[in-house]
Amino acid sequence: MSSDWKQVTGILPLKKREETQNRWLFHRLNTLLPSLMKKHDVDMWVVSSREYNEDPILKTLFPTTIDSSGRLTILVFYLDENQQMKRWVLHPNPGFEPFYERIWSPEEYDQWECLKRLVESHDPDSIALNYSSTFAACDGISHSLFEHISMLLDEYSHKFVSAQQIIVDWLSVRTPKELTAYPSIAELARSIAGEALSQGVIHPGITTTEDVVDWIRQRVLGLGLETSFYPTVDLQRKGADMDRLEGEIIRCGDIVHLDFGIRYLGLATDTQQLAYVRYPGEEEAPEGLQSALQTALRFEDIIFEEMKVGRTGNEVFHRSMKKARDEGIEAMLYSHPIGNHCHETGALIGLYDQQRDIPIRGDLPITCNTCYAMEFNIRQYVPEWNQSVPIYLEEPVAFIKERLEFMAKRQVSFYLI
Repeated sequence: MSSDWKQVTGILPLKKREETQNRWLFHRLNTLLPSLMKKHDVDMWVVSSREYNEDPILKTLFPTTIDSSGRLTILVFYLDENQQMKRWVLHPNPGFEPFYERIWSPEEYDQWECLKRLVESHDPDSIALNYSSTFAACDGISHSLFEHISMLLDEYSHKFVSAQQIIVDWLSVRTPKELTAYPSIAELARSIAGEALSQGVIHPGITTTEDVVDWIRQRVLGLGLETSFYPTVDLQRKGADMDRLEGEIIRCGDIVHLDFGIRYLGLATDTQQLAYVRYPGEEEAPEGLQSALQTALRFEDIIFEEMKVGRTGNEVFHRSMKKARDEGIEAMLYSHPIGNHCHETGALIGLYDQQRDIPIRGDLPITCNTCYAMEFNIRQYVPEWNQSVPIYLEEPVAFIKERLEFMAKRQVSFYLI
């Protein structure tokens, strides 16, 4: 697998990226959001935010020409009696059109008075606000803004509900347009990973794990992209006292483990790949390591089989772990949704430090048109090393029409350096 990476190509120029993201946003606002408000029985959703203290959801609601709340921005979504969506913005910036209708006239009254009149004229049965004790991305309204809206709409305060359910689905559910493009984003990340885990970057006895991290960050920046989190490169080494060595010079016989993702077109990736550094004259990784990798792939198959639409994250976790135990596989499972965020809201399938039921977040069901980073590890005795060795893997997958698919070419053997 030493040459199993492609030259990175096909990255769109900035203008085309913005056109693509705006097209996706317009489609999502017109098709997805009305269905979510109907699904969760919410009449009105109010999103308010101030510059320098932005609600995290706003990035996913703003067109690309809008980069901040500009003092104060208030978005109002309303599902009328005919199930038709109205989208208003209480801000003078014309860049909000045609995504939102601008209805505030600064010459007449302030934004808060405009909001009050809007609510009174439509008299909704429920008003969703962005507060949540479970998901940080759903908890974007500041304390002072919540207090102000509560006073402003005092007679409606008993109708306030958390917007959590809408936001969870808004962030985790992808439209068909996005699902068509997401695999190419995952493949782009994999191509960069393949470059990083090659002898063009790694020179045994010279290159450190930190050098590889620096190379990845510079490579991503040079391509006009950004990483979705700070990359990690570590080693599994024969005779080492620790599972994951960082800040070390890479040597022959090491497993190089890369945890890395990019953000492109507003979507994030998260993947883990493995390389083996051969000794001179060595053609492949030792059989024991290859066997351990095959065990990891078997556990990956198990997770893949158990991830079903409608099952909760906790159900998938327990069913997968039981099958692993039945087959004698020592495993850990900690998969999560991906989307606008690397660790997206939605159903969790275990956590690295909590190999058990995850309250609330693990109780959420897996839904159609959602994407996951299928993340896990196994541990297996390797005779050539005379020790138990962990194998860490992570692959991006997507539910497309209820069928789970790998979004990028699956790693089935070590990269060879």
